[in-house]
Amino acid sequence: MSTDVNALDSKYAAELSPDVTMEKISSVYADALFGVIDNDLQKVREILGEYAEFIADVLDAYPAYARVLESRLIGADEKIAMLERDFKNVLSPVLLDFFRVVAKHERLDCLRAIYGQALKNLDKLVNRVPVTITTATPISQDVIEKIKQGLASKFQAELVVSCKVDPNQIGGLVVRVGDTIYDGSIASQLENMRRNIVKNYAPKTELN
Repeated sequence: MSTDVNALDSKYAAELSPDVTMEKISSVYADALFGVIDNDLQKVREILGEYAEFIADVLDAYPAYARVLESRLIGADEKIAMLERDFKNVLSPVLLDFFRVVAKHERLDCLRAIYGQALKNLDKLVNRVPVTITTATPISQDVIEKIKQGLASKFQAELVVSCKVDPNQIGGLVVRVGDTIYDGSIASQLENMRRNIVKNYAPKTELN
């Protein structure tokens, strides 16, 4: 399967501007990649598997090569030539064409971020929601299950739970569901208390 690079160029040019954030840029490219493969779950898994291998076997394994791809001192045409020389018979036509477009717009520095956004798109496609529980100390499996059960009633999706320990967190817990953060830490409660005190009890200047 081959992509229409000119069509992709038009799409990216219309949606991206120099001042948009890395997250926005990555999201646009990830959406476009899914559009190229028609949101077909099997194709998505194949392409993302190949994409993950490229990150691990090339970008992570050869940092100097990654720096060349990301450098703004090297022209887009030279980078495209590198990709075609090194990966024409390695990468699928879909992914190679996609990397060509990313290179042409000098956004190869976003390859990892684009992959991260693509994983979020995959979660949406399969109705899966990542949940991250962060606590100051490890919590038991029973507590994790109770949190998961509490969330299950609010989210009609498969919840994939992971736990993190952050010793700098002052008690309580922080639960991230997708892109939404539910902060129940003591630090958050203290900050909310401080804001309420400032709002309700701060001296008010009388107007003459």
